[in-house]
Amino acid sequence: MTIKSTNLKEEINKMFEKKAKKEKPTYSLLSNVIYIFALLWKYNKSLFAFILLLIPLTLGKAYFDIYLPRLTIAIVLNGESVNYMIMAVGLIGIIIAVFNVSNKFIDTCMWAVCLRFNSEAIFLMQKKELYTDYANTESSKYRSLKTRMDNSELFFMYGPDSGFTRIPRAAGEFVTSIIGYFLFGAILSFASPWIAVLLTCTALINYFVMKAIQNYQYKHRHDTSYLDKKSWYIVNNSGRFEYAKDIRLYGMNKWFTNIYKTLTKERLKWDKKFAGKRYISNIIDACIILLRDGLAYVVLIYLFMDGSITVDNFIMYFLAVGTFANWVSGIIYAFIEMNGISLSVCDFRDFLNYPEKNNRDKGCALQDFNLPYEIELKNMSYRYEGADKDTLSDISLKIKPGEKIAIVGLNGAGKTTLIKNICGLYSTTAGSIKVNGNNVSEYNIYDYYSMFSVVFQDLHFCPVSIANVVSGTNDEQTDKARAVECIKFAELSDKIKQLDDGIDTMLNKQINEEAVDMSGGEKQKLLLARAIYKNAPILILDEPTSALDPIAESKLYEKYNELTKDKTSIFISHRLASTRFCDRILYMEDGRITEEGTHDELIKSNGRYAYLFDVQSHYYKDNIENINEENGGA
Repeated sequence: MTIKSTNLKEEINKMFEKKAKKEKPTYSLLSNVIYIFALLWKYNKSLFAFILLLIPLTLGKAYFDIYLPRLTIAIVLNGESVNYMIMAVGLIGIIIAVFNVSNKFIDTCMWAVCLRFNSEAIFLMQKKELYTDYANTESSKYRSLKTRMDNSELFFMYGPDSGFTRIPRAAGEFVTSIIGYFLFGAILSFASPWIAVLLTCTALINYFVMKAIQNYQYKHRHDTSYLDKKSWYIVNNSGRFEYAKDIRLYGMNKWFTNIYKTLTKERLKWDKKFAGKRYISNIIDACIILLRDGLAYVVLIYLFMDGSITVDNFIMYFLAVGTFANWVSGIIYAFIEMNGISLSVCDFRDFLNYPEKNNRDKGCALQDFNLPYEIELKNMSYRYEGADKDTLSDISLKIKPGEKIAIVGLNGAGKTTLIKNICGLYSTTAGSIKVNGNNVSEYNIYDYYSMFSVVFQDLHFCPVSIANVVSGTNDEQTDKARAVECIKFAELSDKIKQLDDGIDTMLNKQINEEAVDMSGGEKQKLLLARAIYKNAPILILDEPTSALDPIAESKLYEKYNELTKDKTSIFISHRLASTRFCDRILYMEDGRITEEGTHDELIKSNGRYAYLFDVQSHYYKDNIENINEENGGA
């Protein structure tokens, strides 16, 4: 497939979703600072001590840095002895050295502390991803929020430079700068109070310039985050093993390359805009510093020439001007930094607080797993997020305990969507689903999940051993003897015996170098073994034979009664002939159950099921007739 470069941008826009509406921050700066400090207090209180220690150490060092030159000159002017000079200057030098060593020691300790805090914050994010409602993982809003958060400053760096730790550090710097502002402002006021006023006013200009740039970047964060999401999609999927064959055979590599280049150009345009505004800000900042310090030094020189201050005080005030200016800038920069990171914290909190529909509190008690369960749907409908009509419409159905149900229909009829609703992965838009008389919402969602053993069409495995895949847990909790029995029932024993490590063989070659690959049919058998191992009272098989050869498929059908013994089962298939062993067949079309009955009943009714069965069986009938003719009519 090829795309002309002139139309590439339009094609990309068609492929991906539209930009989200721009919104105001959901939390204030103060709220986010309190939130981060609350996390800090919960996960790592030692960082508080380090931040508090840095305040007096930083202020003390700054004061003695300007006091030491004044003391030295005062000693010389007063004609003090050399021994006195060595003792006085040496003492101050030792104090400054202690401050420097202490600062370095705290900075070193903070690396380890901050890394731990970062890990806790990342854990909160991962926990949300693992436990959030399944429907959220398919939500475009949820995924856009996740992309913005992943690309934010919070996870860009580690240690003290990460966004999570920069807020408490910036808050400490803010407090330090406030105290330094008043302390050194008081020192300068002895020379002239107008110096402090001048330095403060000029710094405010910088604040408003930087705030405007920050607001501009936040206003356009959706433009950049959506480009980042598209770029990462290309990067992450172009190297995936399961897509490699299609990319090469269909010439998609050049297509992906062109898309990525176009996305990169679009992203660079925004980076240039941001860089241009920061460049202008730096020019304004340089001009303000030149004007600010120049005027302050002119005032000091005038006071010295006028005899209002002595040489030693002139030196101290001269150095204090620069230090005071740093405190003023420190207040502004710390505030700007906290505000900037606060915007990313908003995304982080929005992500963690993304609404959940499933019940995670105490639910109704489960019944005996050794008995089959009853399932009842009443006027159930489901609509996907952003869709203009229901995918499932007004479905009412009762599945008796131990009943074997088959659901058939064309692609897009809603079969898998129905199963995901029954399993609790989706929450119904209207109507209800009950298991053993209790609504889904009345169960704790994880208790509810425990009722189902499911084999879906998707064939994805974690990079763990075959035994772990079957058991769905780690080595310590895996009953390997039971896993072997389940593998045997799924007709996969011969394959496992050929492997050097047997059921301990690792899967997923992208992670494990010694891993093995399995065919599509072998993967389906492995998923079936996992469903058998779980041994839940409700068994659901969604196209479980789509990748199996005819012999393996036939063996599964022969074992179906044994597999579903004392279970309520639902079997989904496109092959209508494969459902004859079920008690009842439901035919779905356009999100509704349009026909219901046994195979023979549906054939006699001469409806859509009978028509599609005839279409599917016609090919096999023709082939059998041709084979008979070739064999002489035998």
